[in-house]
Amino acid sequence: MGCGGRGRGPSAPGALARHPAGPPRPVAAYEVCDVARAGRRLEELLARWAATPPVPEGFAAWCARTAQQRLAALPEVAARLEKLPGSLTAQIVHGDLASPNLLLRGEAVAAVIDFRPPGHRSAAWELGRIVLDPRTVLARPDDWIPGLARAVGAYRTTNPALPAADLLAVPRVAAGYLACSVYPLSEPLNDPAAVTPALEAYGRARHEAADVLWERLDEAEEVLRDVLR
Repeated sequence: MGCGGRGRGPSAPGALARHPAGPPRPVAAYEVCDVARAGRRLEELLARWAATPPVPEGFAAWCARTAQQRLAALPEVAARLEKLPGSLTAQIVHGDLASPNLLLRGEAVAAVIDFRPPGHRSAAWELGRIVLDPRTVLARPDDWIPGLARAVGAYRTTNPALPAADLLAVPRVAAGYLACSVYPLSEPLNDPAAVTPALEAYGRARHEAADVLWERLDEAEEVLRDVLR
């Protein structure tokens, strides 16, 4: 699960803002959640499913149906993402900063492992991956918004230079990213051996969590506004 309610996990991505590979810089918000690219990838995926129809039942059929649903929902997703600021801050990020890759000493992060090659991505995107992991959102229906608020407050303390608008954008970016993703809908075609019960459960959790994030987005943003005042 994500680490929104644990220790000082958000201090780790905050520290990456000072990574020597390059300073933070603005990027267009549409690059963070690229709806046009998502549309092309979903159309390509659906064309492949049409050429190789899945059996009526099972995970592959669910993936094909879900890809169709996501494609149909993209205009609404695009409208919601228009409320993001025009640009978001990109900085060096870990890329997969979830609980298994954080080693804690008491309440502090002692080490970060499984670090990918340094690259610039949205700080709001990475913070959303940490705090709003789909399994966290679904397992903690009463706590994921307070957990998000705690994490954003901790991140702001560690990285005060990040604009408040980026931190307010975290839940909207997280929901948009899930809505634009083709993972793991493509796995039955790309890597059938990777389709395990755990992957199936995770794929369904991602889809369900996106709906929860959209449904409670106004509430989450209002809580963050209070934190960021």
